[in-house]
Amino acid sequence: MEKTKVKILSGYRITIPEEVRRRFSLKEGDELELTVEGNRLIYKIIDLPEDPVISMLGITGGVERKLSGVEEAVTSELEEKMDRSRK
Repeated sequence: MEKTKVKILSGYRITIPEEVRRRFSLKEGDELELTVEGNRLIYKIIDLPEDPVISMLGITGGVERKLSGVEEAVTSELEEKMDRSRK
């Protein structure tokens, strides 16, 4: 789990650090869902971009989509390499 400090500004605003915005392709107007768990605030991106790498990492919130031929080939090759590395 990565940790980043943010500061509460006037109007109770916070700024999402640039590296996080870049990593998730966040832009102004995107919506986040806030969950409170004990003393933790958890923000979840409501609509992640349809990126096959993000999908393979399992962080798309269960949204499925059909892979293109190139994406399917890359996924297949990665699965084969992972299988070989486990042996």
